[in-house]
Amino acid sequence: MKIEKINENKIKVTITLSDLQERNIDLENLNYNSLATQELFWDMMEQAEIQFGFNTSESQLAIEASPDENDGFVIFITKLDDDEDFESIQKYIKNRFRKSDLRVKKKCHKLCSSIVIYSFENFDHLVSLCSILNNIYSGNSTLYKLKNTYYMIFTKNAYTVSNLRYFESLLNEYGKKVSNNAYYEGYLEEYGQKIIEANAVEIISCYF
Repeated sequence: MKIEKINENKIKVTITLSDLQERNIDLENLNYNSLATQELFWDMMEQAEIQFGFNTSESQLAIEASPDENDGFVIFITKLDDDEDFESIQKYIKNRFRKSDLRVKKKCHKLCSSIVIYSFENFDHLVSLCSILNNIYSGNSTLYKLKNTYYMIFTKNAYTVSNLRYFESLLNEYGKKVSNNAYYEGYLEEYGQKIIEANAVEIISCYF
């Protein structure tokens, strides 16, 4: 594993197949639920801090991954001031190797995301929420069900809200915000039941 400092806010990490083999990580079965894979990522972050003072404890992170010529991959990690869209390492590995159920352990780090996900134990609470949101919210919303819990995904760059603070307070009042958005989005797509796609708030408020 090789770490290079690009600037004060960006590093480049090259991970080879040998790095994975040393940690007993099988590339063909790469899964971010495994302890070994999670430890690799956070060891990488700790090494960057020791070598270059690259402290990310109070920062949002953009993580971009791409293949290298030796069939490993290169990761660029950037500290951000504002929310930005980025391709996460989970998404990259999932797309390249056709694996799902991927996760990066967050620890105390906050990874920026283009989506927000809320869970609801009671469908009636979700109905009540949507009846209110329909008056202040316009945009993309998708509803999943997994076991006995409902999950609503809101796409940040595809919605408008007349009062953002009120919108967020309503979501927290009726539901529970889900962390690890990148992981849960793929997990719901793989294992959840998609009930309403794209316009869940509008449909629920109109028919329930």
